Amino acid sequence: MSRERAGDRLRRNVRAGVAALAVAVLGITTVGVTEAAAAAAPVARCSYVVTGQWQDEFSADVTIFNDGPQIDGWVVRWTVSVPTRLGSVWSAVMVNRRRTMIAVPVSRNRVIPAGGSTTFGWTASAPVAEVPTDLTINGVPCPADGGVPDQG
Repeated sequence: MSRERAGDRLRRNVRAGVAALAVAVLGITTVGVTEAAAAAAPVARCSYVVTGQWQDEFSADVTIFNDGPQIDGWVVRWTVSVPTRLGSVWSAVMVNRRRTMIAVPVSRNRVIPAGGSTTFGWTASAPVAEVPTDLTINGVPCPADGGVPDQG
């Protein structure tokens, strides 16, 4: 029996999470990332910024800053307290399952090099634009430091 490297295990588990998200996009209700992927996830910081607001709609960006080794695949999750309907999404694939927002990369930003970053964003319909307090990347808390832009 061969010994599996941690990086290979992480890639396999992230691929499983991406596959689960793809299944969710097709209408199946179960989406998951394995505990092994969460335990092996690198260190990252996140910035969540509401980039625009108008009546019952908003746009927002999330930037992932990689402070650890290269990240090869990622799943970002957070919850919303109010009903939120996704509109346009860029630089990620996103779903909203029971008020849990889930984002996975597109091919061009799947890998985040050490010291690098990537940004994705979306528009949504919701009565309020919230800045999440429970953002995670690959199951590991990724505190968001964003907010609502100056309206002046």
